[in-house]
Amino acid sequence: MKRLLLVGAGILGAALLFHARFSLVLSVGESMRPTLGNRELLLVDRRAYRSAGPGRSEVVVARHFGELIIKRVVGLPGETVEVQEGRLQVEGVPVVEGYPLLAGRLRISRGRLGEDRYALLGDNRSLERSQIVQAVVARDQILGKVVASLPFADFGRFLRTGE
Repeated sequence: MKRLLLVGAGILGAALLFHARFSLVLSVGESMRPTLGNRELLLVDRRAYRSAGPGRSEVVVARHFGELIIKRVVGLPGETVEVQEGRLQVEGVPVVEGYPLLAGRLRISRGRLGEDRYALLGDNRSLERSQIVQAVVARDQILGKVVASLPFADFGRFLRTGE
């Protein structure tokens, strides 16, 4: 009985430590395709940005107008950012984005980011303009960095079969 209590306490302690650092978030929509699909379970490191801000190209979860959004950091504080025909430009120079994109004709006018502001954009730039959420957020609106993902359908199968 004592051993069972110790194991239970250990599992509870590990769960509390996990919860103190990480969150699970379910992606919804197509805006991050092909990197993330609809209904992927994401592991979000809530402590990733305690000592330094997010870097360009990192996928983050942020609060934007009361909603959680999952986007890629495309602009850093003080930078001038624009998107022409789906291609990112920073300070007027095209950025080579080293991750898969769904190209499109998206245009976002040039703008300078304020101090402590980050530009966020999805990887699916082929969506209709009305479906694309681009955001400029303060660092404290960025809740964490996406560190892993698992398609929710696979996760459900794992739970049912114990694979």
